[in-house]
Amino acid sequence: MAIANNKTQCFTCNRDKITYLCKGCLKEFCRTHLAEHQQMLNDELNHIADKYNEFKQRINEQKAQTFINDIEKKLNDLSEQIKQIHKENDFNEINLNYLRNRLTEITRELNNPTHISIQQNSQSFINEISEKPNVITVTGGNGQGQQLNQLNFPYGIFVDEKKNIFIADYANHRIIEWKYNTKKGKIIAGGNGQGNRIDQLNEAKFVIVDQQKHSIIIADSENRRVIQ
Repeated sequence: MAIANNKTQCFTCNRDKITYLCKGCLKEFCRTHLAEHQQMLNDELNHIADKYNEFKQRINEQKAQTFINDIEKKLNDLSEQIKQIHKENDFNEINLNYLRNRLTEITRELNNPTHISIQQNSQSFINEISEKPNVITVTGGNGQGQQLNQLNFPYGIFVDEKKNIFIADYANHRIIEWKYNTKKGKIIAGGNGQGNRIDQLNEAKFVIVDQQKHSIIIADSENRRVIQ
């Protein structure tokens, strides 16, 4: 009586053996190479966990400058999922792809923040604005133009601890510093026409002030560069 042949080819060694299907990658592995495949998945999970820890450190370093509560909440949720997978030790490529994609999404969100950055200790200024019964104009409001009391499509802003407002004046290709309670601003970067020279900007979108180093960081979008 012939013995039924229940052997199939192992994806790794290409030999006909009793194999086991990995439902994550849908490949068949013999017992030996299934263990190796599982170890590879473990290594990948550890790699994702390392990337998470690096990202968490980056979040902690930026807390002093920006409000990132929403990103941190998403990161904490991801941390719980990684811990749960580690604890259960029952996962495949589908789970790893989800974790990897989620971490990529959160990283992208941090790298492309909302248009407004606020120094953490400027909260009193925000409260002051919130308590005012009517909307007020704090910069610009004098029509579209290039004068120091005008703006042309202001995009990103940054408010420092002294309540000064730094504006990425997008269509004027310049960065304006508008000191608190004044009627006009001062050009601190660009303002020399649209271009790619070191003294020019091209549709700058974001600005952050590093007060410790007394410098500004600008996302010069159409020049595809970030300058300091």
